[in-house]
Amino acid sequence: MKFFSALFLLSCVLTSLSQAGEQRALQHTVITLTPAELPDLEGLPIDSLSVMVWSGERFMPVPFQLDEMDRLDMVWFADSGFERRGKKGVFDGADQLLLMLRDAASAAPKDDQPENGKIVAQVNLDTPEGIAHVFYVVQGNSQRDPRSYVSHDPNSGVTSTDHYVLTTDPDNELNWRHLGYSGYTGRADASLIDTLKMRMSGGVLFRFPRITLDNDNLRPVMTGFRIGPIRSVMHLETRVVFAGLPMMKLHVQAHRYANHYEAHSYAKIPSLYRSTLKQPQVSVSIDGNGLMGSLVRTARAGSLVAKVDGSMDASEREMVRRGLSSDESWILFDSRRGFALLTELDVPPELHGIPLGLVYQDDRQLSVRPEQYPGQLPNLGYELNGWPEQDELRFAVRLLFDQHFGEIEPTDYVALRTGRALKISVFYPQGDQ
Repeated sequence: MKFFSALFLLSCVLTSLSQAGEQRALQHTVITLTPAELPDLEGLPIDSLSVMVWSGERFMPVPFQLDEMDRLDMVWFADSGFERRGKKGVFDGADQLLLMLRDAASAAPKDDQPENGKIVAQVNLDTPEGIAHVFYVVQGNSQRDPRSYVSHDPNSGVTSTDHYVLTTDPDNELNWRHLGYSGYTGRADASLIDTLKMRMSGGVLFRFPRITLDNDNLRPVMTGFRIGPIRSVMHLETRVVFAGLPMMKLHVQAHRYANHYEAHSYAKIPSLYRSTLKQPQVSVSIDGNGLMGSLVRTARAGSLVAKVDGSMDASEREMVRRGLSSDESWILFDSRRGFALLTELDVPPELHGIPLGLVYQDDRQLSVRPEQYPGQLPNLGYELNGWPEQDELRFAVRLLFDQHFGEIEPTDYVALRTGRALKISVFYPQGDQ
């Protein structure tokens, strides 16, 4: 009897931990809504829209952000040279309305309206456990919530939120100097991350010798900056030059959120570059700073779990061999000291099929420039091999932070943390849905 009681107690504890982890993962979720999800709002003036929730007594404003997008689904900046998708100042095209799930509340009494303005859409978000969250998109209400989830100064390179502090080189966004995370129990004075690494390589005319460009060669120049309550966006451009030959212009947008970071990249591949550069390779990775004892799982590794100890073992080499794909690209990293990381590589459907490799190095001696600290402990990320059939290279890398993954199954955690586990439905007051 004692055995079964203990087993029942253990089951309750694990269930409680799992539920707590699920709620924490969901609370970090950023909700992105476009005219595809809100078709009845298409064509409305952006300045006339805001978002509110029901407090239990009245409607209250919450932080939100509306960004106009360009034809490449990047945030539009005039100096980028890209065409705006849709009309200026109007919610249309692929424009994005951003919300934090943590700000949602329960539904208001039927037919209630704010004191000023009118509800034009009710957004319902249901979790896998059946918990309902509701936002109201309102037109004609001037109330705004003053809170902002991100503080970012591009001149100093310092970003601070409730969860992390990131310092980058203000002259080169690719060079991360320091990342600290709230709740991390490792060395308080040490950065979790050595740096972000972006590398482009290929043979000019022939497979060998190969030329490699890294952060020090790819020096982006900021051509646009915008910060709002939900995210900051930097638009960066760099000219890619191989062997003295200008090949293409690379555009990178860096997005900072309350608890994650994204890098969206785009380049048009000229026919000269395609024919001149042989066996091209683009890699993006994060180099950890001495994170010994950490565990790593990947989408295609099955039951394999890598443990960072400064040397590659058979299971780690097998994990690298299995690689990743555009449909299975997640990597889970857990320091086991209060900092965890989920990474994903996102490419548009028309570019699926590019051979995708896993970057994973666990080596206390290996030097891979640029870096501040010796060793790759670990260096993990993505490697795109070859050219897509189209003349454009587009991809986004997402780095989602957390304390730990708890007792949640990896695939379930990925669905929760990215918001894909949420069921979204929209109700319009006039009765259309």
